[in-house]
Amino acid sequence: MKVAVLGGTGSMGFVLAGRLSASNEVVIGSRDVAKAKEAASRIPGATGEDYRGACLASEAAIMAVPFSSMKDVARPLSSALAGKLVISIVNPLRVEGGVFKFGLEGGSAAETLASVLPDSWIATAFNNIPYGMFEGAAPVEADVLVAATSKDAYETTASLVKSIKNLRPLYAGPISEAQVVERITALVLNLARMNGIGSLATRFVSMSA
Repeated sequence: MKVAVLGGTGSMGFVLAGRLSASNEVVIGSRDVAKAKEAASRIPGATGEDYRGACLASEAAIMAVPFSSMKDVARPLSSALAGKLVISIVNPLRVEGGVFKFGLEGGSAAETLASVLPDSWIATAFNNIPYGMFEGAAPVEADVLVAATSKDAYETTASLVKSIKNLRPLYAGPISEAQVVERITALVLNLARMNGIGSLATRFVSMSA
């Protein structure tokens, strides 16, 4: 799949783009084309474009910009992303008294994105994996929770998740459940920080009856 990573010059966007590039064509998207091309030069086979160029060149896009700028980035791209899957990895968190908190009174980043891009398929995924786990080449075994605007959007997102070795997509329900997925990120970060156990990611264990 040809995937645009919007905000691929940032920490999480860049390492996720690197992982995806092993099995997909990656286009780094940035406001600054020079920065996009520089980041792409460090990922085998990747290219760099401005946001619109990256979207037009790709079949799907990953939104990897801060929540504070997400709507401003997405709104001008509505036509370029019409009919395409857009995956939000955005977590609207804040830190209060040294503790990560979910930063919205209601809804989620993914639902906000869906309201700005009404003609796109929207999903949330990769929210609960810290960027440090994707640095380097060590395998990452984790479950990726996916909430989506339709089951088709989930299936396409799941295919992209599975293109990264050892990641397992799990359907978390419709896009209204994205806030649960995003809230789990705060829990995971707090567990790691408060217990001094390094980076954590989601992994669910099943038991046969």
